[in-house]
Amino acid sequence: MKMIIDDLDQATSMDGSAGSAPMTRALSILLIVGQIVMAVGFVLMLLMALIMAVPSEFRDSLLAEAKTAPEPSILLGRCLAGAVLAAGWFFVLKLLRKVVKAVIHGDPFLPENVARLRNIWVVIAATEVFRMFAYYIIGSNGEMDGSRLDIRVGTWFFIFIIAAISEAFRHGAALRAEQELTI
Repeated sequence: MKMIIDDLDQATSMDGSAGSAPMTRALSILLIVGQIVMAVGFVLMLLMALIMAVPSEFRDSLLAEAKTAPEPSILLGRCLAGAVLAAGWFFVLKLLRKVVKAVIHGDPFLPENVARLRNIWVVIAATEVFRMFAYYIIGSNGEMDGSRLDIRVGTWFFIFIIAAISEAFRHGAALRAEQELTI
């Protein structure tokens, strides 16, 4: 919790004056909220997976109330897949917060940010491949038929944009290092 408060304080003021970076402060707050949502989602998905994994009256009553509930094993798989995706996106938001922190400090073209941006697009791509694979195996209608591969073009476009931005940051970091060597 202390880390979140420190990040909010840094987002509030770059040079000690409040309000000098309102957009960065708003982004920092949104990233914190996103991380909290992903952490809660991760815990809830694991809890639901545990409920679906262990036969009990509670699980049976939950499934009995649903009109078209799939098998508990399919719900277990979906919950575990959701937990993996939530963990991946939590990690992405954590890296993005570090990039925003560097921007707040006025130094975005750091080699660390290049590595962070590369890690971001790699993790997003890995979670998307995992999501596609899980959707292919489990299916959309609760049957394990493997009849459809769900490719989201918008997500892959987003991944390519982040990859391009990471290369732009790499080039900016190289120019900055070259400028520092120039007398």
